[in-house]
Amino acid sequence: MSGPASTGRAAFVTHEDIADVITAVALDEGPRSEYDGATLEITGPEALTLDEAVTRIAAATGRPYRFESETLEEAFARRWRLGISGEQIETWISWFQAIEKGEVSVVTDVVPRLTGSPATPIADAAWWPAPKTARGIR
Repeated sequence: MSGPASTGRAAFVTHEDIADVITAVALDEGPRSEYDGATLEITGPEALTLDEAVTRIAAATGRPYRFESETLEEAFARRWRLGISGEQIETWISWFQAIEKGEVSVVTDVVPRLTGSPATPIADAAWWPAPKTARGIR
């Protein structure tokens, strides 16, 4: 994996944790839920650099994943050569820029508070390319 982010952090969250929070909110009882109109920032349990995240994914799956930082120019040029549209590239690169700027690094307690279970660490996520290779799949 490569992209224009080297030291920024992200609080990666699993699809399963997002679904569990949505379920908890949907099942909240009463005529008016405390979550009506609320915006919940659902995050994973810790903020990691991309290198840390990919290293943990590689260890969990036994696959040789690694992260290489690129400059914005390198990231754009490489994807352009692959035939990816400028709009797709800009959308993709904006994700890396948000990580680099720390815009997605806040860790919240939303998952444990609403589900009663801790947020899933990235190494335990069940959605890496080879199905069901991560530990701790729930």
